[in-house]
Amino acid sequence: MFRILVLGIALSSAAVAQQQTQPLTLEDAVKLALQRNYDLQRQVLLMLSAEQDKVLARSAVLPQLTFNASAAEQRINGIQVVQGVTVPGGFQAQQLTTYQPLYSSSLRLSQLVFDGGKWWNNLSAADLGLQSNRAQVDEQRLQIVYLVEQRFYELVRAQRQLVVLGDAATRSRDQANYTQRLFEGGRATQADVYAARANRDNDEVQRLGQERLVELARADLSTAIGLDPGSPLTVAEPQNMMSTPAQPPPVPDAISRALDNRPSLRAFALTAEQNRKLLSAAKGDYWPTVSVVGQWSRSTTETHPFFAESPGRNSQASAGVALSWNIFNGWNTTATVRKADLQVALADNDLANGRRAVASDVEKAVAQLSTARAQVRVAQQAEQTAREGLRLARTRQEVGVGTQLEVRDAELKLTQAQLNVVGSLVDGREAEAALRRAQGG
Repeated sequence: MFRILVLGIALSSAAVAQQQTQPLTLEDAVKLALQRNYDLQRQVLLMLSAEQDKVLARSAVLPQLTFNASAAEQRINGIQVVQGVTVPGGFQAQQLTTYQPLYSSSLRLSQLVFDGGKWWNNLSAADLGLQSNRAQVDEQRLQIVYLVEQRFYELVRAQRQLVVLGDAATRSRDQANYTQRLFEGGRATQADVYAARANRDNDEVQRLGQERLVELARADLSTAIGLDPGSPLTVAEPQNMMSTPAQPPPVPDAISRALDNRPSLRAFALTAEQNRKLLSAAKGDYWPTVSVVGQWSRSTTETHPFFAESPGRNSQASAGVALSWNIFNGWNTTATVRKADLQVALADNDLANGRRAVASDVEKAVAQLSTARAQVRVAQQAEQTAREGLRLARTRQEVGVGTQLEVRDAELKLTQAQLNVVGSLVDGREAEAALRRAQGG
């Protein structure tokens, strides 16, 4: 799995180099983020660690085979006192110390038979923990996809608004030039010229400010997909970007689907069940531990018989049943069981809170999507009305019955209507993404 992560990062680097020459689509942005996002990689590594926890839990069930061997030089006896022989000042002492090698080895096989249910509960808990980590990986992917979609749409929103403000600046510039010609023809005052120029400059300032917002949105998207700072990034709008948002589903149906499919809720439920298994395992310390044990050992002072003799000669072998029971350990087991019980309560609390949060997310996304659909219809109608109002105001100004103030008011209304159209459409796309995320994809 770790090699797959490294390969994915390498492939994503190649994809980044390719996207620098062509606009990045939303699908490609999501793929890059899933390959390069550090939070997702961290969650995958945690899942791999949980797999090893399952291996560790299984090890308690399997036989334990240990082998020990040693080679040493041993001293036999020491300075000996010879009894019955006296010399001036004390007894007679004689040096009888000898040295000889000692070779020994032992082989021990043990099999756990019963430990109060600890080993099978720990194994079950490890399996549930692995499933919970896998669900958390799915949840992390879901969050990354939503984050990328949201920031992608925000960049599209900023770019679309830049186009609208650019068109508004162009209209203001044309109006300032037209007012100057009217002044030169004697049909406008100097004040009208100054007012038109001020409108032109103000609209240009707004356009330049929007360029900054575009770059900020571009930087946010680059961060979300894991691009290096300063890497060029251009995006291609989805084909349905400016289409009417989808009809939201009924709230009860959406909530029911979310409660069934959301990975985070699966993770909470699995964690709660895992903690129940750990509670049962902790209670196993109240019971004795029973194991079957077999052991063989040999000790010699020469290497030849150590290796040449049959296993049954010059050796010791034993087999039996070992029972160990910690009758009292200072209430350590009681406190451990209590803590495990509290962990179960915490996990149940997290699950209940998670279900409430998911239901709230679904309700908000459905409400936002419904509002965006209604806003799109109204905004599009307002845009058409504003276009017609601007055309009429310009016609009135050209024939000498309208004023520049009327034209400016019509231009502002058109600009605002166009911004509302862009905002409501992008809000609809983001609400769709939020609803997909809330329902689990």
